[in-house]
Amino acid sequence: MKSSILIALLTSIVMQSFSQSVHKARLTDKTPPKSYHVDGTPLLGEQYRQAAEYMRSHPDYARKAKLEKTASWNFQMGSTHSWWVYNVATHLYYLDPSTCRGGGTHCYIFVEDSLWTNGRIDQAAVDSIENDFDDRTPANSSKGIYDMDVGAFGNPPDVDSDPKIIMLICNIQDGYTGSGGYVAGFFDPRQETGQSYSNQAEIYYVDANPTDLKTPDGLQIAMSTAAHEFQHMINWNYHQTTTEPTFINEGCSMLAELYCGYPADDLSLYANETNHYLFDWRTYDNTLVLNDYSRAQRFNLYLWDRYGIGLFKYIVASTQLDPVAILNDAFSKDGLSITFNGIFTNWLIANELNDTTSNRLYGYAYPNLPTSAGPTFYNPNVSASDTVQLLGARYLIFKGGSNLNVTFSNPSSSSNLSVQAIEIGNESKIVVNVPFGAPFSERGFGSTYNVVAFAVINDDSNNPIVYSYQANGTAINTTVELKWDNTEPTAYVGLAPNDTLCVTFDAYPGGTLDSIRVALRRAGFIVGGVYEFTGTQRPSPLGRILARDTATTTINVSLTPQHKYPVPWPNWATVELGANNISTDQPFAVAFVAGPVDTVPGIMLTDFPGQNAYHSYTYLNASEASPDPAGWFYFGDGTNISLYLIRAYVHFTTGITQEVAPVPIQFSLEQNFPNPFNPMTVISYQLAAVSQVTLRVYDILGREVAVLVNKREGPGHFSIDFDASALPSGVYFYRLTTAENTAVKKMVLIK
Repeated sequence: MKSSILIALLTSIVMQSFSQSVHKARLTDKTPPKSYHVDGTPLLGEQYRQAAEYMRSHPDYARKAKLEKTASWNFQMGSTHSWWVYNVATHLYYLDPSTCRGGGTHCYIFVEDSLWTNGRIDQAAVDSIENDFDDRTPANSSKGIYDMDVGAFGNPPDVDSDPKIIMLICNIQDGYTGSGGYVAGFFDPRQETGQSYSNQAEIYYVDANPTDLKTPDGLQIAMSTAAHEFQHMINWNYHQTTTEPTFINEGCSMLAELYCGYPADDLSLYANETNHYLFDWRTYDNTLVLNDYSRAQRFNLYLWDRYGIGLFKYIVASTQLDPVAILNDAFSKDGLSITFNGIFTNWLIANELNDTTSNRLYGYAYPNLPTSAGPTFYNPNVSASDTVQLLGARYLIFKGGSNLNVTFSNPSSSSNLSVQAIEIGNESKIVVNVPFGAPFSERGFGSTYNVVAFAVINDDSNNPIVYSYQANGTAINTTVELKWDNTEPTAYVGLAPNDTLCVTFDAYPGGTLDSIRVALRRAGFIVGGVYEFTGTQRPSPLGRILARDTATTTINVSLTPQHKYPVPWPNWATVELGANNISTDQPFAVAFVAGPVDTVPGIMLTDFPGQNAYHSYTYLNASEASPDPAGWFYFGDGTNISLYLIRAYVHFTTGITQEVAPVPIQFSLEQNFPNPFNPMTVISYQLAAVSQVTLRVYDILGREVAVLVNKREGPGHFSIDFDASALPSGVYFYRLTTAENTAVKKMVLIK
């Protein structure tokens, strides 16, 4: 990767053998995760549909199956059996020979014979899995996953006249090739029916390749997955002839992980995508679907945290079909005098304020939750228009200046659009409803309240809503430090030549990048640059380069830090960038390329609690990452992830009114909603630049059946209605094309 800024960072530090050993330990002890696990159950949508259809057409199946099978399996250690397993990649079933390697009060644990032979799993791992399922969880030393899930969500089915659950540890066939997403486990409802390829048993599947069950991290993934998939099995028991909305079902499974005491997924993924339809589930995209898991887990965490675990038995058992109706039904049956709309608003406030002092509904007891992200204004003189997606929220965060005045407009006069002002000070925190069309004034901004965050909320489950705002106040000349690290360094990064590391930063409208500070370990030089942030880790977080000059900056550092690392860390280098006039209206990234040898110069890092990426990414070349392919990853050890000590400084100037255009950071085509549909659906997309745009619909044979858009558009967010009343039921594809990009998605018309 080339950069247009060469930063020669010279220090008087003499290289020490200790520093070299720290570098080697980093690459040994905190290897970058090149893969991430996902739940396979949402990928079995067709199995759910067919199982529901079978149970509707065979209403006596479960009763007859139990009559025909009057005895338990009664498996013993060493019992062998070949189980039907679904191949997620080929969509075919195959028989998997396996042996019972464990069993207890509530489970039989079978292991695929080939995994046992090649040593992917051993008896110690099986025993640990059995103990967690039967006897203990991180949340409760006297209750296993079985008792925790049953107590929270309801009873499992029993089609095989055996109360024990079968867990098959196998190499789930999902097309995994060494990096990217892989299926950690799944529940297949076909196994509860009399269809072909059915085991006619309570069974679910847990992966052992690439999940390494002989390591603590791998076992944690497996047991978190076990809690997750067992909830799916319980859920199916209450929805045998229908399919519950994916968000509800997956949300309960994500909560099962937390309730049993396993770590949360990356809740910051939702915090960075609040303006998205709450109940969406993007099964078609293994990256974006992680945001959906994050959103579902955070929403259900709030319900558990504020209303108790007893609510979820009513959610699982509800016979309603619409997510809002399911939740309202559960609230009513649990004796709660609340409705979804009230919960939704309070949840969105809690996601930003997270403080129960003034109102217990405005926060969580669960620790270390990231606040919701949004454009942050240090100059209060701004104006813009934007769109809030259905059941979404946009946060506008004011942190600089004084005497804030804001007027919000609602051109459609929709009653579903509301604005809440979340005002945060050192001594006081309040929430105020903001009317449309009238100025909202906060004279205490800049004194009593140093942050005012506006949550613009759309509680309509059918339509996006356009709004606009105009803000003014007294701006001040200020430079703001942007950093993700809050502690002293714990190690440093030593990379191979041409490896790259970067730290990403949010947009700060109205500002310019003043400088960068980097914490260094020793003498040397490093090449760096400032880039647009693409908004995603893959294929790269680095977009267009923003710094265009080739000036070389030499920085002298006189101190020589020793081990133990001194506090505070003294060896910071500063890169002045004010002359480059780099706007921070859009998210940006600061990246550095490793020097010619892996010992020069070393950028410091610190640990941050969590298991998912958090603003710091590393590009590893194939030669170092072998046998895995090259790509962007992050460092972690199963408990913490690593943050690079790179900070940015943004300058804001008085007297400037900033027009903030709602330009998306990247081209994207959204999944149509609803889907399946009959006969109307809405297709939404966003454009990052002006372009000739076409949006066409094709049938399953590739024949064009409709042209929805054929004109010059952008940048911005767009939605269009598609009326398929003249088309037969079936699968259709829609393709969005611009001069630079093309995207295709599938939709299903059911009449």
